[in-house]
Amino acid sequence: MYGGLVLGAHLPSGWLWPALILFGGVVFVALAVLLLVSGARFEDQQGGYSPTPSPGSCAPFCTEPVHAPVPQR
Repeated sequence: MYGGLVLGAHLPSGWLWPALILFGGVVFVALAVLLLVSGARFEDQQGGYSPTPSPGSCAPFCTEPVHAPVPQR
């Protein structure tokens, strides 16, 4: 009657504990990354690593409007 609902009938024996350990490891790594990144201040320009901008135009990735220089007369 419940033969189709039992997972062990279609999977090899001994699969449950390795699957639970793997799932627990994935959850642990995700939580560790979440804790490490949640304290980061990405908008803080004073501390931490700040990459130097490359010379030249930022187009097509500019997020601020770029004003052309006014020609001298």
